[in-house]
Amino acid sequence: MSSHLHNLALFLGHFHPVLVHLPIGSLVLLGVLELLTVFPRFKDAARNKEVILGFATASSAAAAACGWLLSRSGGYDAALLYWHRLAGLGVVGVCAMTWLLCLLNQQRAGRVSLMATLVLVVLAGHFGGQMSHGRDFLARYAPAPLRRLLGGKVQPRQARPVPADPAQRRPFAEVIQPILQSRCWPCHGPEKRKGSLCMESRETLLHGGENGPAIVPGKADESLMIRRLLLPRGHDDHMPPDGKPQPTPAEIGLLQWWINAGAPDDGIIGDLNPPAEVLRMLEAMPGDSR
Repeated sequence: MSSHLHNLALFLGHFHPVLVHLPIGSLVLLGVLELLTVFPRFKDAARNKEVILGFATASSAAAAACGWLLSRSGGYDAALLYWHRLAGLGVVGVCAMTWLLCLLNQQRAGRVSLMATLVLVVLAGHFGGQMSHGRDFLARYAPAPLRRLLGGKVQPRQARPVPADPAQRRPFAEVIQPILQSRCWPCHGPEKRKGSLCMESRETLLHGGENGPAIVPGKADESLMIRRLLLPRGHDDHMPPDGKPQPTPAEIGLLQWWINAGAPDDGIIGDLNPPAEVLRMLEAMPGDSR
């Protein structure tokens, strides 16, 4: 595929997050209207359901087509992409069947089919959320019993909380990784690896992606991660992309200091003799909230 066609495919693919809300809203609206028909006062609430279902079928097909184009950009977890795509195609097919049943005046079968469509919408949305935000996106902040039910990880109680004294914190696990998780993982985390780059651990940063290692221990100025962070916001290679949450100057400063200190993964901050400015930046970081 030529670069022009590739760019056109990605341009159209980026409409997927917009279009996908149209069938969701239409189908949820129709589900509410069908429930209202139980009450005599609202017995005609769903009289325009043929129009709503027609719109939902067309918009779901358009969203699925754009989603397929977007998936060609790569970087998505293969298993999640498979299930998201399967559920999305299921929405299109079952929604079309629901529309046909409605046109044939098969009321009972149509309602069962509508319920199945709504279940598929939930599944497609769930897998889509996991692709974009991680497998535990829905369960991340849920209470522990509900988190288990949703398939999230129940974190064991830590042996120690993040120390209030910055000098006692572990450099990667308690300083650098939280910055990467909030700023970089949406595109370079355990689930989504744009450019084959994962920034989950020191090892994956050293391994890098299509453009080489993300960090060069001892040399922040030569580290690709820092060079991309310092590019002007409007530059094509600036990271995170414009429109995504940007790291603060203090967070960038901590990343630079950590790399220049050799990118250590063990020990504590105090062992690295950090300058007073670094300690001030660390003191301003939020502590552990778990």
